[in-house]
Amino acid sequence: MPQWTEFAGRVAVVTGGSEGLGYDFCRGLCEAECEVYFCARNQERGQVAARALGDRAHFVRADLADADQIARFAAKVAAHAGRVDYLVNNVAVDDRVEVDRLDAQTCDRMWQVNLRSYLLTTRAFLDLLRAGEGRSIVNICTTNYLLGLEPFTLYNATKSGIIGFTRSLARELGPEGIRANTVSPGWVMTEKQLREHVTPRDQEDLLSAQALKFLLQPQHITPAVLFLLSSAASAITGQNLVVDAGKVMQ
Repeated sequence: MPQWTEFAGRVAVVTGGSEGLGYDFCRGLCEAECEVYFCARNQERGQVAARALGDRAHFVRADLADADQIARFAAKVAAHAGRVDYLVNNVAVDDRVEVDRLDAQTCDRMWQVNLRSYLLTTRAFLDLLRAGEGRSIVNICTTNYLLGLEPFTLYNATKSGIIGFTRSLARELGPEGIRANTVSPGWVMTEKQLREHVTPRDQEDLLSAQALKFLLQPQHITPAVLFLLSSAASAITGQNLVVDAGKVMQ
């Protein structure tokens, strides 16, 4: 991964950082000597992740479906760091839910985590971002909504909203020098995906559909996130960067 010297001594916030993509974003930022504050719902998993990441990683337990916990997360970062240079909204749930099984509770939970948390977390950290130097937000989406896969109607409805949110946010905050972009990964072979969802047939189908013939790993996505956070992307805002080994070509 490139050496991102500008991250040294700066402050980043990553939501959903205890495993998968979020953990790798934290790893990349910590290796670049950034102070990283990350949250997760699971206390034990978050503590294990923080120990593995080292002294630059700071774990705060928070369920971002709860607006009060978002506010407490931001307050703790404010008390310890006083500013935020980078915000990565990553937390998500990807439950497979057929349309026939939809109910209000299921819809509310996925909306609260996958989209509402992005809005409320950004608002909670906005003054800290204004006090920082990096002034960059990256929101993690998915290529799934571009493909219209099933049974992901609810998931894709919430995740696709991230694109509209990011574009409007970029326009609104641009005059203050705050950038907002989206990264949309393809199907990444995280521990959870391999444990719960991915089959050998799925892997064969992915390799057949992709232009590049390798399975995506978290470390393929992290450099794109760090690039958009960095000053190398200082003229880029409101954009959606697809990282999927050439399956979807916009």
